[in-house]
Amino acid sequence: MMQKADLHIHTTASDGKHAPAEVVKRAASRGLSVIALTDHDTYSGYFEARAAGVDAGVHVIAGAEITCDYNGRECHILAYGFDVGNADLKKLFLDQKIRRINRARIMVENLVKLGVDIEFEDVEKIAMNVPINRNHIAGLLVEKKVVDNVQAAFNKFLSNEAPAYFKSEYHSVEDVISIISGAGGMSVLAHPGLFYVDEDLNYFAKTNLDGIETIHPSHNFDLQRKYENFAKINGLLTTGGSDYHGFKEADDQYLGVVCVDAKIADRVESFCRERKENITS
Repeated sequence: MMQKADLHIHTTASDGKHAPAEVVKRAASRGLSVIALTDHDTYSGYFEARAAGVDAGVHVIAGAEITCDYNGRECHILAYGFDVGNADLKKLFLDQKIRRINRARIMVENLVKLGVDIEFEDVEKIAMNVPINRNHIAGLLVEKKVVDNVQAAFNKFLSNEAPAYFKSEYHSVEDVISIISGAGGMSVLAHPGLFYVDEDLNYFAKTNLDGIETIHPSHNFDLQRKYENFAKINGLLTTGGSDYHGFKEADDQYLGVVCVDAKIADRVESFCRERKENITS
């Protein structure tokens, strides 16, 4: 029987519903033997999850989903197996946190200009020291009964085309890939089916990217085959996962189903071990 791995999971360390330890328990109950926490711009949930994994029989890989800039567009790079003590990576995440705070402040100011009674300090309370994202602002709008639900908050105020939106500036995708590599980690293009056409993929192929996420809830079988072929042609590793957040019914349906063979997780860790050895040799 194939052992299963999910290499794309979010927790309360960023925009997920469940705490890292709870996510590990849920992963175990779905038959997953390996997971990677890929919270947005942080790996703070890794240590709690790793400890919980010992008891649950789930191996936890250090990971993060890092926001970066690709030709003026927001891009997400999955990082795996990096040295959690790496100074450059820590600096990157601190910088990302500051950028997210500044972005949230501006979006709150935009909401106030639109007549919404909201304060940034209330957003901070909801975020509870994790990197602030739009879901935190949306949650506050629901709490204040400005809108009925999170989706309505995005539709009316927070989506990319909505009046309160503000586009933050992030490090370039090339810089982020370089930092991940320097930390002994592996860089993977996240959910390409959501955002990219062939021209974009060809651009990424010319960077020092290590892999591409082929298995994702947004990828049908044709897209999976397309990205697997792209990986083969360009010498990239492949990964996959459920992109679990825990808020939607579909999230629970995908956990343990939209996943990969644990052998892929083994390849990821082997790749990172070899990279670290090359750095220190």
